[in-house]
Amino acid sequence: MQKIPPDFKKLGRQTWILVLVLVLLGIALAVGLDLSRQRLGLNKNYLHLIKAFIVLVVGGLISYLLERYLFRIAPSAGGRTSSLRFVVRLILLLVVVLSVLAAFGVGLSSVVFGGAFFTVIIGLAGQTMFGNLIAGIGLVIFRPFDVGNHVTFVAWQYPMLMPSYPHDALKPGYSGVITDINLMYTAIRSDQGLPMMIPNGILIQAMIENHSRSDGRRIRFRFDLPLATPAEAVIDAIRQILQHLHYQGDAFLVDVSPSSYSVAVAINSLEAMATDDTIRDQILSQLVPQIAGLSAQGPPQ
Repeated sequence: MQKIPPDFKKLGRQTWILVLVLVLLGIALAVGLDLSRQRLGLNKNYLHLIKAFIVLVVGGLISYLLERYLFRIAPSAGGRTSSLRFVVRLILLLVVVLSVLAAFGVGLSSVVFGGAFFTVIIGLAGQTMFGNLIAGIGLVIFRPFDVGNHVTFVAWQYPMLMPSYPHDALKPGYSGVITDINLMYTAIRSDQGLPMMIPNGILIQAMIENHSRSDGRRIRFRFDLPLATPAEAVIDAIRQILQHLHYQGDAFLVDVSPSSYSVAVAINSLEAMATDDTIRDQILSQLVPQIAGLSAQGPPQ
């Protein structure tokens, strides 16, 4: 883990000072309202509403300050900062909710330890909102990925159609870089540059490929050629291209029909962050002209 730069340390000190000031200010306002309630003639219900508003405002400001600081240090402090951000968000949410309830005169002990509380939580956990919140806690605890990781996830909720041209089966995968893990969603910037917000409840049950934690990747693709194209020459050309590009792999025949045959190329790439399309392009851009030349020559006599 890299050391946090001095500028971020200074920002951290400023952040914690402001947080302390906001907490003291909130306490002072609440105490002042209690002491001056009779003099101001405030109704008890109005007093609770004012206290709840103060808690929401102070909690929101504290959340903003901490989020700003944690997002600033994220690039320098490594992937564990995403877990810290999530925990801070969760704690702030619970503190604000309990504080608002306390402002309305609801005892914290009855809220936390009451049987009705657990009944409500268990009942709501099956709902989408609380399901995503609990799934987010699972993602932070088990850490299938961190902020900054390049991942591909496969989920049945987002199916993709099979291609119309001959090809091996495709996984319905979506790839991108994790940019944030919040209480409800995980933010991903796709390989096409578009921001995606995926519910945590979907990612907790998805199949996830974490390319950032891999030493390499295996790529396989196939294509069809007419029988008139000499197969041995095509296989030799592919092997020479793989050797030239310093890829470990091989090519072989996998199928044949009355008018064509299929060639498969399997590659072990040490470039974990390279995309399948990039590697295919490197190979096919050199292979296609050679296949065109071989097809023009016709089958061997």
